[in-house]
Amino acid sequence: MRGFFIVIILITVVGCSETTPAITIYSMEDVAAAGIKVKGGFETEFPETTDAKWAYANGREVAVLRYSNVELARTLGKTAAEEQTELIEVVEKNIAHGLKVEKTKCRGHGDTGGWTGRGGIRLDSRFNSNIGLDNTLMLNKLSLFENKPQGYPEARPCPRREPLYTEFIIGGNLVLMAEPVRDSSDVTMKFLEELISNLP
Repeated sequence: MRGFFIVIILITVVGCSETTPAITIYSMEDVAAAGIKVKGGFETEFPETTDAKWAYANGREVAVLRYSNVELARTLGKTAAEEQTELIEVVEKNIAHGLKVEKTKCRGHGDTGGWTGRGGIRLDSRFNSNIGLDNTLMLNKLSLFENKPQGYPEARPCPRREPLYTEFIIGGNLVLMAEPVRDSSDVTMKFLEELISNLP
């Protein structure tokens, strides 16, 4: 029985001696040390934040909301993150995000979108090969440049405009939000948990 109590006390002492991310106060230098590259700020005013930035981590866009203490992150930070990740049913046009969402993205095309999100930019494959009659070259009929202006190809309409950030996590005085990693929210949450664990 005495050995049992000693084991319980040791587990308690060891467990309490570790710094847990739940109560740690992080700075923006800690965020940068975790590999998060801060790029810009939000137009939205998040109450009581000391910093509200969007950034990149491992090629994914993330948002960092930093508060002066853990309690503000757990209350106001949670509310702000829920507002920024609010996904609603499409009622009007193609809008599938809440009213307070600042950053949105067009989704619903599947994985066919290149870097433009609209199937990639394609070159105009129409070439006027009518350069003569019966294989006879007629120079006055050669048209190297067409008179009509060359524009971008017609973009597909956006089926659904959703919040850019789909998941969030609270670690200490930080709230991190991330755009989806593939189509799984579990993979996105694992990505966010790894970011929190990388903080010093």
